[in-house]
Formats: sequence, C-alpha cells, structure tokens
Amino acid sequence: MKNALTIFIFTILTTLFYWYVGQQVPQKVTYPPKKLELRDDLTTDEMIEIGAEIVNGKGTCQSCHGLPGGRFPSLDNVGAIAASRIEGMSEVEYLAESLYDPNKFIVDGYLPGMPQAHKAPISLNDKEILCVIAYLQNQGGSPTVSMQTSHSFTGTAPEDAGGGQVAAAPASNLDGPAIVETYLCLTCHKVDGPGDMVGPSLYDVGNRMDKAALYESLLDPDATLTEGYAGGVMKATLDGVGFYDKVSSKEMKTLVDYLASMKGGN
Repeated sequence: MKNALTIFIFTILTTLFYWYVGQQVPQKVTYPPKKLELRDDLTTDEMIEIGAEIVNGKGTCQSCHGLPGGRFPSLDNVGAIAASRIEGMSEVEYLAESLYDPNKFIVDGYLPGMPQAHKAPISLNDKEILCVIAYLQNQGGSPTVSMQTSHSFTGTAPEDAGGGQVAAAPASNLDGPAIVETYLCLTCHKVDGPGDMVGPSLYDVGNRMDKAALYESLLDPDATLTEGYAGGVMKATLDGVGFYDKVSSKEMKTLVDYLASMKGGN
C-alpha cells in the first residue's frame, strides 16, 4: 500500500512539473497562409505590401538575392538603379524583363541561372508580378506602376487562379526525405553515405553548397557542374519526372532546407 501511494504521488508531481514547464515555453500558433486579394483597384501601398509578401514567400526571391555575397545581386536600392541598367529601357520594362526573362541581361559579376518568375516552380501571374515590380521600385525609388500598367511581357503569365487572388502553393506535408523519394532523386544520388552514382552523393552536400547554390542546382542544374559529371543529365531527369510542373514553393524550400542540413552525419 505504501509503495502504491509513493508511485501515485510521484506520478502527480511529475505531471505537475511537465505542465509547469509547458506553460513557460512560448507557444507558437501556426495559421494557414492567407490569400492576398489582387483587386484591380489596389493602391500603391497595397501593391508594395503584396509584393513584399511574394518576394519573401511564394517567389523565394530572398533565397538567392538576400544573402551577402549571394549568387544574384542584392535587391537593396534596385528601384534607384533599374532605369540605368540598359540604355533606352525604362525602369518598368527592365524590372519586367528581369522577372519574365531574367537571363537575357546579366549584371556584371554574376552568372545566369535565375528561373523565370512566371513559370514553374514559382509560377507568378501577371498581377502578382506587377506587385513585385511595385515592391522593387520601392527599394530606393518611387513606384510608378498600378494594376493597370502594361509592359512588353503582359499576358504571357498564367491567368489568376481563384478569382483574382494569389493562389497558395499546393499543400504538402512531405518532409525532406519524402520529397527526395517522391521525385526519384535516389535514382541518381546517395543520401545515406559517401559514394557517387550517376550524380554526386548528397550525404554531405550541406558542407559543399549553401542554400543559394542548392536552389540554383535545382532550378538550373547546368549553371554550375560538378567536376566529372556531364551536363543535361539532371535537367532531363527532373523534366522526365515532372519536377518543374509539380513541385510547390513550399516543397522547394523544404527540400533545400533538408539538403542544406546534410553535413555528412555531423
């Protein structure tokens, strides 16, 4: 009887202890991503706000533009210098080209490789891109675009999904290993140890590549080739499994985060 009472008291005290600890740990509440309404009468400030949401979210822009010494130029002050990038090209046309056809003009000191914003896996529509342009103009300059602004690329992006709203990327609860398996990465790469296959091992890829380089290797596999490997193979494989048509921005981020964490077992 005495032992039973001791166990009972111990259980109660243990429960109270973990309850107390749980109350001291800040609780993070996760909400579903909100849809951003792309009305035709958005104000400039509203366009800038939505543009910022896209740049930092669905567009994954900061993954390559927001890192010191990154593979692509910083977006700081881009609104002040856009009009002088290409002689005879207006600020809006330059920013539009940099999103729709980004490898047509490459800033000195940088390599091509930025994906087209209106195509998979980013897939921004024309209205979203106008908001991004407003945000970019606001980085050191003054936005001049409205939701009625047209440029040389207007009409080449997919139509709005969901009645003029920014459609959230397809929901995915897959973690990094599941994404690697889903898109057949294991056909060409090892992840459980060193040793190359058709492609180099991913076992310690996080030691060799930062997140910007990982994004580039997925979006433009031939931009930088690992010594000893032929170009075209990874791109053909990803095309073959429908990677660029199926992958969502969320999955892309999860995959890059996972690969960046691969440190060779450390």
